[in-house]
Amino acid sequence: MNDGNGESSRNLSAGASAASLASVLDLDPVACRARLDQRYAVLDQVLALQAPAVVYPAARMGRAAASRLAGRGVRIVAFGDGSPVLWGTRIDGIPVLSPEEIGRQHRRTPVLLASTMFDSVIREDLERRGCETVVPVGYLNLRLADVFVSREYAGGFTAVTDPANRPAIEEVFAHLADEGSRRMFASKLAFYVDLEKSRLDAIRSEAPIYFDRSVWELGSEESMVDGGAYVGDTLAAFRRATSDRFRAYFAFEPDQDNFAKLAALAAADRARIEPIAAGLARHTGRLRFSSTSGVDVRLLGEDEPGGEALPVVGLDEFFADRQPPTLIKMDIEGSEEDALLGAAGLADRAAPKMAISVYHYPTDLWSIPVLLKRLNPDYRLYLRHYTREVDGTVCYALAREGSGGKSA
Repeated sequence: MNDGNGESSRNLSAGASAASLASVLDLDPVACRARLDQRYAVLDQVLALQAPAVVYPAARMGRAAASRLAGRGVRIVAFGDGSPVLWGTRIDGIPVLSPEEIGRQHRRTPVLLASTMFDSVIREDLERRGCETVVPVGYLNLRLADVFVSREYAGGFTAVTDPANRPAIEEVFAHLADEGSRRMFASKLAFYVDLEKSRLDAIRSEAPIYFDRSVWELGSEESMVDGGAYVGDTLAAFRRATSDRFRAYFAFEPDQDNFAKLAALAAADRARIEPIAAGLARHTGRLRFSSTSGVDVRLLGEDEPGGEALPVVGLDEFFADRQPPTLIKMDIEGSEEDALLGAAGLADRAAPKMAISVYHYPTDLWSIPVLLKRLNPDYRLYLRHYTREVDGTVCYALAREGSGGKSA
């Protein structure tokens, strides 16, 4: 039972959050951009060919960025990398050095970070080693979107500060079911504007992603759809979260190498676990994927060449003759909106719990929650963030009090 004081507290809390959101949306983008440009002014020296640079790490994004910078005349003196296997080698003619060697030989050389998943850890390690200027990937993408290519950051600064997006952002805020979600939402929006990693550290949850007990408790009869099952990491977490008591598990993974590992893991419980060699989409068929046998297998756009045609499944079609799932998880590299449209019928008639990634594009943070409410107006929405980086943000949707969710 709620008393008047508790209700008053919640109202004050929501009011404070609304003020926090307004303080983000009212930011002056010109002033914010000027502060970032001043903070990382060394990049202007690099681009003016007045200073060399180190690119870290020597992975796909870093190699592509180094090549593009070299094409502009920038002198890349080294790659840095944490893998001992690469130390002392040369990649694309550029020497690869250990973090220790970077700190010793290139302490005063600007280090350009080319990793969205390990940006914070790399920066902190290099700064401990005495590196004076480490430029984060978020700012590099803001300045050089065609060099440091990252869809997770691309256009984020502009999208958050664009008044045209304010109504959708405010709509999502009004639908969020608890104070933690409202605080997380405002902080993540602010991060896209000022790139302060402390904002992400302040909202990072230590709970298991997708199975967060601050949002919901799982029952013993769950039937889960795992969109983007990879090699079975979420399956293993689900079995722990349910103490291995569940009804069914449908694991969708389009990449052939990943699927082989997933299928081997699922073989121990064929009665309940069904691996499906397909991605999720609006309709069942075949679509072109960029397949790297990694975690970032993604659908290609119509204007993107290459790729491989792989099967995709619309969930409404897949479950037309099956008992509907109780839980749908999607982490499918930016294709979540299309796949949700392919599950519109399920959302309307069965209202399964949803755990949907909302970080692959900055606008996912509000466009996907808006879509979830459109698919089923009864859904209550929660947001949680699970990493120190831009990735790992999830929107949870639950309908009705009896669905296992926790009330705000």
